[in-house]
Amino acid sequence: MINVLKDFLATKGVETAYQFHKKTGLPQATAYRLYNKRNVYPDQKTQEIVCRVFDVQPGEFLRYEPDDIGNECSQSDKKPTRKTKSSTTEALFAADEPSNLVRKVA
Repeated sequence: MINVLKDFLATKGVETAYQFHKKTGLPQATAYRLYNKRNVYPDQKTQEIVCRVFDVQPGEFLRYEPDDIGNECSQSDKKPTRKTKSSTTEALFAADEPSNLVRKVA
């Protein structure tokens, strides 16, 4: 995803981050960050504000670009997996039982 907000705003006559901040009422830090950094994406509430103020759809200021081939998913992009264990409620399948469907509760 690429934030093309700066290019989009130029077509609407908004030439600075300060003008963007004033026109939308977004916090100044948020407006400056979105305006100046293409790798920063607006949250849902901010998207709704931009859409309402400029009467547009999110696709007009956000653009999808696929990752490079071979870089499909970097380690930092992967969602962490969470393992939960509770010794009192964990159900263990007994390998030595006649059927794997019999479970022991620890």
